[in-house]
Formats: sequence, C-alpha cells, structure tokens
Amino acid sequence: MTARLNCFNLSLLLILSILSPLLSIEYPELLFREEDGLTFRHHQRDQQLIEQLHPLIIHDIEEFQRAIGFYPEITGEIIIAPDREFYQNIIAGHKGIIEFSEALYSPSEKRIYIRNPRDLRSFSRLRRIILHEYIHLFLDSQFDNIPLWFHEGMAVFFSGDLNFERELLYARDFLLGNSLTINEMAGRYPDGQIRWESFYAKSALAVKYLYSNHLDEFYNLWNYNDIPIDFSLAFFRAFKLTPGQFSPLLEDYLKKRFRIEILLAFTGIIWGVLPFILLLAWLRKRWVNNRIKKKWELPQEDKEAKN
Repeated sequence: MTARLNCFNLSLLLILSILSPLLSIEYPELLFREEDGLTFRHHQRDQQLIEQLHPLIIHDIEEFQRAIGFYPEITGEIIIAPDREFYQNIIAGHKGIIEFSEALYSPSEKRIYIRNPRDLRSFSRLRRIILHEYIHLFLDSQFDNIPLWFHEGMAVFFSGDLNFERELLYARDFLLGNSLTINEMAGRYPDGQIRWESFYAKSALAVKYLYSNHLDEFYNLWNYNDIPIDFSLAFFRAFKLTPGQFSPLLEDYLKKRFRIEILLAFTGIIWGVLPFILLLAWLRKRWVNNRIKKKWELPQEDKEAKN
C-alpha cells in the first residue's frame, strides 16, 4: 500500500512539474481592434505594426471575397502573439501542430493565432499567412464536413501560395506515382511531412481547376440560405457531381496537364541546348579546317616527314 502511495505521489509530482510552467505563465494584456466581425488582438509594443497591417488585411479579405463573389461578415479573432513563449504554449495544446509553424487556426475557438511579426522575415509573407488562416475560418462558417483538400486548396490558392516550387514537388510525386487522389486527401495528410508541400499544391490545383474552368458553378457554391450546409450537398448543387465523382475527373486533367508540361519542358531544354550544340559543331569544323589549311601550307619536305 505504501509503495503504491509513493508511486502515486511521484506521478502527481511529475505531472505538476510538467504543467507548472504553463500554469505560471502570465500573458500580457492584449489590446483589441474590431471591424466587420473580426477582432484583432495584439500587444502594445506591436501597435505601430498593427496600424500598418490592419487596413492591408481588411483589403486582402475584401479582395478574396470579391474573387469568389460572396461577401459574408465572418466573426472571429486574430491574435498576434506578443512573444515566442506565448505562441509556443498555444501550439503545445494543439495536437499535430509543428513547433516551427507560423500560424494556427483553432476551429473550436474561431481564433487565428499568428507568430509574432518580429519572428517573421517578410511583411508580405505575414499578410499571406493571415489571409490563409482567415480562409479556413471563412470556410468553417459556411460549410460542415469540408474535405481537407478543399480547405487547404482554397487557403493556398487564394492566398497566392501556389508557387512554382510547390508545383515542382507535386510533379515529382506525380511522376513517382506517390500522389494521393483527392478522395484519399479528404480527411488526412500524406504520411511523411516531406510530402505535405505536394499535398498543398495538388489541393490548390484542384481549386484552381474548379475556379478557372467552372467559374459560374464556383460562384453558385456559395448561393444557399441554410448556413452552414454540408459541403458535399453544396458541391453537388453547384457542380452537379459529388466530390467523389470529381476526383477521377481531376486526375485525368492533371495527367494531361503534366504530360504537356513535361513535353514543353523537354522541348525547351532542346531549344536551350541547341545553340551550344551548334557552337560546338562550328568550333569543331573550324578546328578541322585550320588543320587542313596548315597541312597544305607546310613545305614539301615537312609533308614528306610527317607522312
């Protein structure tokens, strides 16, 4: 009995030792600024930055809503972490969030946590990060049961994060046969963090395909009264097919697209290398001609000696 009690006391002390740093942290009081349902919270020392950032974020949100043709007022909070310790303690309570992440959206709280801007190198990057996380908040206010590929695809595509590097990583996985279908991407990330960038790229390409090739239907995706609505039902109403039926259509489109891009890339390589090949051929021809010329210019006795 005594041994069990000692074991219990030891376990309790261990748990308290782990939790005590978190329990003892006193977060500084955050200022707030509210506009169109969104509340921005930040520390006093970041006031000047927020004064510059706030109108730009509102502009980015308006541009996003204009792009999709839908203008709801979204309620939520955007919290700029006052320091690294604040942010690290926030992500410690959210499973699966990597410690060097730049932002976190918490659906249960309707909050977006942003790493302090002093820890980020680019102001424009900060704007894209906030817009990316806002789009997650936006989607959760409109739909239930959103597939992961659509969540990430919307956030990546409309925040301008579908870059060449990500597409290249997706092309690598596509060529190696390691790419998941969007049916397989509905509820999980791929195994291995190294493949996440490819996942983001394909998700964004799926949204880009819908937006670029079926714009009217894409606008109709937001036209309903029963908010929030199940995503699959809204998708079917807009595009007249289910997300499951869309998956093989997207696979065929991406296969054709990447075959053409690979062919164009190969053709580009050929045209890029061709001038060097022609230059080498010309230099070799000139070298041969010079040898022939020198041979004819040699005195007769030198020719006989060389022969």
